[in-house]
Amino acid sequence: MTDFVQGFYWETLPLRGARCRLDGILAELRRRFTPPDALLKLMGEAVVGLVLLSSTQKQYERLTLQAQSSGDLRLLVADMFQGGGLRAYAHWLGGDGRVDLVDLPDALLAVTVDPGLDRDRYQGLIRLRRSLTASLEAYFGESVQSPAYFRIVVDVEAGMAGGYFLQRLPGILSAEEWRVATGFLAVGSDRSLLLAQPEQFLPEIFPGVGLRLQRQQDLHFQCSCSLERVENMLLALGEAEVMATLEQEGAILVTCEYCQQIYRLGEAEVAALFGQEKARH
Repeated sequence: MTDFVQGFYWETLPLRGARCRLDGILAELRRRFTPPDALLKLMGEAVVGLVLLSSTQKQYERLTLQAQSSGDLRLLVADMFQGGGLRAYAHWLGGDGRVDLVDLPDALLAVTVDPGLDRDRYQGLIRLRRSLTASLEAYFGESVQSPAYFRIVVDVEAGMAGGYFLQRLPGILSAEEWRVATGFLAVGSDRSLLLAQPEQFLPEIFPGVGLRLQRQQDLHFQCSCSLERVENMLLALGEAEVMATLEQEGAILVTCEYCQQIYRLGEAEVAALFGQEKARH
C-alpha cells in the first residue's frame, strides 16, 4: 500500500481534518536506523503528526517538527517536503528501554514552516507535553489558536503507522458537535481505525451534512543530503582543517544523520575540490 495523506471537510460546518497511512515510512526508518522499538515508535509518531499537520498548509517548501530537551531526548526532528518526501532523526540517550517524555528538563516542541522563494520562515514554539499527541494539540491551542484533535497510531510490531486529525475552524460549531466528532474518532481499536474506509464511516459523524474527501497525496521517504552539500560544508571548514583530518584519517567520511548515506572523499577528491575553488577565485 502506498503511503498517503488525505484531507476532508464538512460542507456546512467549520470543521476539517485529515487521515494518513505511513507503513512504508515506518519500515524505512527501521531499516535505516535499526532503533529500539520505543524510539522507532516515537519517530513514527513524529512523522505521522507532521503529515497530519501538513494538511493545514496550502503552500510550503518544507515543514519541520522538532522536539528537544537537556535530558535523554536531545533531539527529535521530522521534515516534510513539498513533493511529499519525509525524513526523521532522533538522538536519545536513554538506552533501549522506555522512551518517556514526562519531566524532561527544558523540553520544547517547535513547528517551523518554510514557504520557500526566499520568504521568511515562521515558527510556533511550546513546552513539550507528556506525549507528542498532547503536544500537537497544545500547539494548535497556543500557537494556532484553533482547537485540534489528534489520534496517532504507531504499532511497531505490526508495522502500521497512521492517524486522524480534526481542526475546529472559525464559525459556529457547538461544544457538543466538537465532542461528538472527536469522540467518534476516539473509539475502536487502532487497527480498525486505520483499516476503516473513510467514505463509509466519516459521514456517520454528522448524518445529513455533506462530507468532502480530497485527493490523496502520495508520500515517500526522502532526504535532501547530497555530495554537493557535503563539498560545500568542507569548503566552509577550510582547506587546512580538511587536509589535517585527511592526513589523520586517510579519507573524509561524512554520514547523513537522516538517511545514513555515507559520503567518502579521498585525497584526489579533496585536492580537486579545493583546486576548483582556488581556480574560481
